[in-house]
Amino acid sequence: MSKRSQFFILPLSEPRPPSGLTVFLLLFPSLYLPFLWLPFEQGPWDAKRWFWLKSLPALPGIFVQTLGILDSLAPAVSYTAMSVATLALLIIACLIGRQSRGSLVFSFFLLIVISGWNSWLAYQSFHNI
Repeated sequence: MSKRSQFFILPLSEPRPPSGLTVFLLLFPSLYLPFLWLPFEQGPWDAKRWFWLKSLPALPGIFVQTLGILDSLAPAVSYTAMSVATLALLIIACLIGRQSRGSLVFSFFLLIVISGWNSWLAYQSFHNI
């Protein structure tokens, strides 16, 4: 059987799912794009802003701060919890997005909405401190 005839035997109804690298490269920016307000915010580049920029890797998990469980604990514990939540969000979104192209689009928009909400929480916290 020639290669040309083998091409037409392949089922066209079963597309391959997106690769893990493609999923990660699409979802990782969607996790952090809503936080672009931080470097472009009007105001001085003081210690407060630098503190928030250093906290940027954990900021998508800021929703754990709203639970109230971590209020009496050390800041290192709350930042660890935020980092774990951020990593869990990314892993779950990648697992969902890896299923098919439709689930990748769903996962992308779901992550944008969740990250946008977390960005809004961070924005409110930035201006109230």
